[in-house]
Amino acid sequence: MNIPRCWKNTLSGILLVTLLSVAIFFTTWQSIVDIWLRSKTFNHGFIIAPISIWLIWQQRHRLQNLSPEFSWLAIATVFGTGLAWLAGDLTNTLIVKQYAVVAMLIGGYWALLGNRITARLLFPLGFLLLMVPAGESVIPPLMEYTATFTVFLLRLTGITVYREGLNFTLTTGSWSVVEACSGINSLISTITIGAVYAYLTFTRYWKRALFMLLCIVLPIIANGFRAYTIVMLGHLSDMQLAVGFDHFLYGGVFFMLVMLILFYIGSLWRDIPRDDLSSRTIPEGTTVSGYSTGQLLSMLMIIGLVYAIWPAGAIQLKSMQQDSGDLALGSTTLLQQGWITAKNPHWSWAPHFQGATSAAMTYFHNGTDLVGLYQANFGKEIQGGAELVNSQHVLLDKIQKGTWRVIHRGTIQLPRNHSGSLLVNESILRSSRTDLVVLRWYQIGDKNTANPYLAKWLQLVKRLTGDTSPELLMLLLTAAPADDYSDSRARLQKFARSWFQQTH
Repeated sequence: MNIPRCWKNTLSGILLVTLLSVAIFFTTWQSIVDIWLRSKTFNHGFIIAPISIWLIWQQRHRLQNLSPEFSWLAIATVFGTGLAWLAGDLTNTLIVKQYAVVAMLIGGYWALLGNRITARLLFPLGFLLLMVPAGESVIPPLMEYTATFTVFLLRLTGITVYREGLNFTLTTGSWSVVEACSGINSLISTITIGAVYAYLTFTRYWKRALFMLLCIVLPIIANGFRAYTIVMLGHLSDMQLAVGFDHFLYGGVFFMLVMLILFYIGSLWRDIPRDDLSSRTIPEGTTVSGYSTGQLLSMLMIIGLVYAIWPAGAIQLKSMQQDSGDLALGSTTLLQQGWITAKNPHWSWAPHFQGATSAAMTYFHNGTDLVGLYQANFGKEIQGGAELVNSQHVLLDKIQKGTWRVIHRGTIQLPRNHSGSLLVNESILRSSRTDLVVLRWYQIGDKNTANPYLAKWLQLVKRLTGDTSPELLMLLLTAAPADDYSDSRARLQKFARSWFQQTH
């Protein structure tokens, strides 16, 4: 099809907006591509843009009779998503920056195309958001679900199972749910393929929404059955089957089975083909006008300016260093409560988080109780290297996993005297020698929270106000006899009451 003259400048503008976005936000776009390259979970990111272009091309006959019109509403949207990018940059929240930069690119397209055309291309343009490599945050709950579902079915089958966290043991052998068992790969692939299928197959929004719900629920359920089937094959074959390459082969078989089921269900709900609908809505003989070169350059300057102000603002705000000085390890208040520093009890475990500019592990006792307090300061944070809130900050590294394992995760309330209580994360670590109860939270200035999202918000507010007080990752731990943690929790709560009294 020949490109109408009125559209040539618009398409040139689309290309230039893309180049502007890549040039101004190069590091953010680079972070997206880097994840595509290194993680097979997100390899599909390379085909998202080509699919979007193909979907738009399918509508070319509906678009050629419409006039592009500049949209100030789109500029307002770009401004809002730019503010989100700035917030993500100040708090080193990569996922926010990545979604924001893709949304700004879509907003730039919207500004050039106008409201009417963008409304017709809402799905193809919105589909570009799937370029963002998102989903890692759901891996832990998916792993927990897989372990729980598998153990439940095994016991329902009549098989004796002993479970510790994500590890469980049968009479024939031991199994462990790792990241590859979470089903995240099949879930993301199903959502991506399902979105395109729903758009092309259905015209009613409720059908699309229901089908996408199936694309989320069905792979999760199927992954539970996949894990159960693999364990059963291993158990019944005395660990001869489903423990090697065939373990991964079954995952592909279940994925194809899920897609076949979804496509079959979709075929039963199929609406009138989109081509039939579009042939009724194409306006005939419509006079179409386009942008002049001067108009196009003016609009590109506006879009480029709204893009460029955010990296410039980030540089200015990030010039204010965060305090990474001495850590508060004790005070008169602790002494008055009977807590004094103690020697290292050699529990054979200590936390270690990459990127900390300063960190300290200090032990306290009051004559009968012994606790450990760990503080880590990440100073002026660096994306991917030194971040306070980072999913890579795990309690057990690869070396420690050889002798330690996590047998419980939960939450617990720490008393804060007159300021109520603080809900913190609790993990119980086990080795052949001892168990450790480990509590974890963040201290942002004078605020404390265990919620990583709230911690990011507190970081943003603190930095926008010019506050450079320390931001700390806090751990409180103590030893415990196996399977009896009530006294250990009470010990930690007693110390926490004294600690918060000295810091508030």
